[in-house]
Amino acid sequence: MGFKEKLWRWLSAPGSPITVSCSAPTQYVHQNKEQTTSYQVVTEESKEARLFNPEERKQLGGRIFDTVTSMAGSRAAFIATLLVLIGWAIAGGVLGAPDNWQIFMQDGSSIQCYISDTLLMRQQHNHCISLLTFIAQLRSRNATQRRLFHSPEFSTDVDANEVLQMAIKDDVGDAVTLPTENWFDVCCNWVSEAVGSLAAWAIYWGGIFAWIGVGNMLGWSNLWQLYINTAVAVELTFTSMFLQNTRRRHMLYLRKCLKSIMEADCELETKLREHFNDNEPNPVITIPPPERSRGVRAIDYYADVVGSGVGVVISIAVFATWLGVGNLMEWSSNWWLIIGTYTGLIGFLDGFALRNVYFRQDMWTDEQFAILIEADEMTYQYLNLPIPTGPLPESHDLRTRVSNWMGFICAKAMAVGVAVIIIIALICIASGMQWSETGQLICNTPTMIIEGFLLVVLIQGHNKSNMRRRVILHDIFIRRLKLLQYVHVSQQNGFLNEKHSCTEKNCKWCSKKGDN
Repeated sequence: MGFKEKLWRWLSAPGSPITVSCSAPTQYVHQNKEQTTSYQVVTEESKEARLFNPEERKQLGGRIFDTVTSMAGSRAAFIATLLVLIGWAIAGGVLGAPDNWQIFMQDGSSIQCYISDTLLMRQQHNHCISLLTFIAQLRSRNATQRRLFHSPEFSTDVDANEVLQMAIKDDVGDAVTLPTENWFDVCCNWVSEAVGSLAAWAIYWGGIFAWIGVGNMLGWSNLWQLYINTAVAVELTFTSMFLQNTRRRHMLYLRKCLKSIMEADCELETKLREHFNDNEPNPVITIPPPERSRGVRAIDYYADVVGSGVGVVISIAVFATWLGVGNLMEWSSNWWLIIGTYTGLIGFLDGFALRNVYFRQDMWTDEQFAILIEADEMTYQYLNLPIPTGPLPESHDLRTRVSNWMGFICAKAMAVGVAVIIIIALICIASGMQWSETGQLICNTPTMIIEGFLLVVLIQGHNKSNMRRRVILHDIFIRRLKLLQYVHVSQQNGFLNEKHSCTEKNCKWCSKKGDN
């Protein structure tokens, strides 16, 4: 392969469609020659690899990305941000609230959103691939389990009522409401709910219209623009810290749930293989990528670049250049605004690209979860076992419908295209004004207002989407536990080799009647 071909492959790699293809690690068993009814799992893999397909070790840059993203939602990050806000407010009172004092807050907020979007670009992509790999492995094991359940040697003559009456050891926790460990978690839940409320919408737009109303009184001056930019910057900075904590706890719940599902699924596979002395490998499941238009491919390319080391290098180069010209511009207000304008415009585009990628990947994973759920339902139907889980009630209130509609719009490539057009128009206006302080504020004001509005509107949709995902995974876990209990009852009735009682205290998945 020549240099041109290698260069072209490297340049075209970001945004390439990804096909997830894997099989669940097979739980190989063999029969003990001394005790004909004793089996044991035989595998060269470690305990963790037995549950999950081993992944390649992430590079240093990837580990740094993941660590920083996780830390952003911690109490330490929130307290640090709160101290900065308090220090900023005190400085404003002492200095008389000069222009640079307000510009400092706008720059800080723009930089924070810019960095947050960069981190989330990578996290969202990795999370989507991880979930799809998990779904593929569950479907792989499901195919093996259905094959063994359908064997003529396996009897389905089990009393379904007996299985349904058994209590379950559900150590994962409530999927609808995230668990809270301290006052900070409680505050984060409250803020997350409050920001997406109709009252928050009314307050936000009431403030915008009030600001427009005093424009003539203040002569439509730079100070007038600074007021709204500073107010939105404080709102974005303060609120995003609470929301990042909620996102972090959501991810922790998913990890705990995924591990519990895999443990139960592995045990179910092992029990069935022991009965049939079956070592046929689990089949490979392939999940092809959805079809994409040219516009969507361009968005994916951009998102991959932003969420990679290339994006970090570009950001470092921009910040270094900005610091380098500080002395030439005498550290003026115009110099302070430059970095805020850059991060504000790019962060505005990143926000739309991130939302587009998020909603498209969310729909992709939902489609694959639907296939997995359908396979589970077929298994339960064959076993004449009622499904222990039901559909999550849909919410049709106004704010949910508006949030879902806005999410649908953001999932369109056209929304990112409109963001690009807005950015180009603002750059043209600022260039015509020779990138003066007024020109840069004109770039910042509309983008910050739109970003603040999207945060208020879309948070409800994100909360509902995250809750739905948690419920789906929790229901998968419950269905696996019920299938395990079904197999245990079969053991009691002599349909499987090993004798076992689900009421034993040492049973990992079952508990005495009434315990939950």
